[in-house]
Amino acid sequence: RATSRNVKRWQNGDMCLRWTAAGMLEAEAQFRKIIGYKHLAALAVAVENDLTATRAATSRSTTSRTAPTTTIEPAATLAAAH
Repeated sequence: RATSRNVKRWQNGDMCLRWTAAGMLEAEAQFRKIIGYKHLAALAVAVENDLTATRAATSRSTTSRTAPTTTIEPAATLAAAH
């Protein structure tokens, strides 16, 4: 933000991208390595698998909670029973 706030007149989208890139390059000097960054891909896969399983369980439970189906017997069967 500090880099882009000094821009007084934006010309077009390309200029916006240039200033954004310049700001990111300035901020990059302050970035620190994340501990365990090598395992982030495995974490993403595990989270995706868990989310998929949760969604599948939720969809199964909502379909099983629908109103029970009733069979309608023909009138001839009902009349014969009485």
